[in-house]
Amino acid sequence: MEKIIILGHSGFVGSHLKVALTKKDGWEVIGSSLPSVDLTIPEHVSKLAPIFKPESTLILAAALKRQFGDTFKSYKKNMSIIENICELIKARPIKKVIFMSSAAVYGEETENINICESTPVNPTSYYGIGKYAAERLLHKVCSENKVTSLVCLRPPLVYGPDDLGRTYGPAGFSSAARENLPITLWGDGRELREFIYIDDLCRVISHLIEINFSGEINVVSGIQYCFFDVINILKEKFPNLVLNTRPRSKHKADNAFDPSKLKSLLPSDFQFTSLKTGMANMLL
Repeated sequence: MEKIIILGHSGFVGSHLKVALTKKDGWEVIGSSLPSVDLTIPEHVSKLAPIFKPESTLILAAALKRQFGDTFKSYKKNMSIIENICELIKARPIKKVIFMSSAAVYGEETENINICESTPVNPTSYYGIGKYAAERLLHKVCSENKVTSLVCLRPPLVYGPDDLGRTYGPAGFSSAARENLPITLWGDGRELREFIYIDDLCRVISHLIEINFSGEINVVSGIQYCFFDVINILKEKFPNLVLNTRPRSKHKADNAFDPSKLKSLLPSDFQFTSLKTGMANMLL
């Protein structure tokens, strides 16, 4: 059986991946997370060596999330995870690494409504800088062993059921609405964004495991939304929703993506989940 190793399987993305991939015939899915393995500690990472085999695929979804603070300290911890994993890959080469990077590598304040994989990176946060640095370090290590292929996924904000993060967007707004708390919107909330439903991300990863592809890929549908769209969907279920607005602390920047590269890799009948459907599932 092909081994699929998920590091960070207890987190939001990792836990959904574990459930989705376990359903696939012929795959043995192995998950590892805190507290059993602390990936910032080299001795802990070395314990994973027995499951790093030539036929294994690693999905690296472990990281300190941005909502816990975009700090130099979190950047250093995330880089220590990557450094330790790279040491293990060097010692125990595997077939494929799928790294959960982020669209933050293009820059959170970048004004661009046609972002594609060749768009120059311009990270402006510790989180985005760390993701791009991790991509390059993994690329260096994987290319040197001439065995391991690398896929760097760059999704925008991912949302869905069981997301406990109080992020600015579908998950955080939905949590506030359920708890009858006011939602604070910066500016008019009309800046363009893309939100990816967690099940869509899992289906994309499942497909990428099976095909021969390496490189960077934006996990996007190409459908543009804005934060006010999230508010309007919530108002249908919570008509007494309290909305507060505050002046923007930064200039308005629209982000939108060209999905051509991803769609060229996916089956022609692949359908992305609409924001309205995804939020309905999250509010069940």
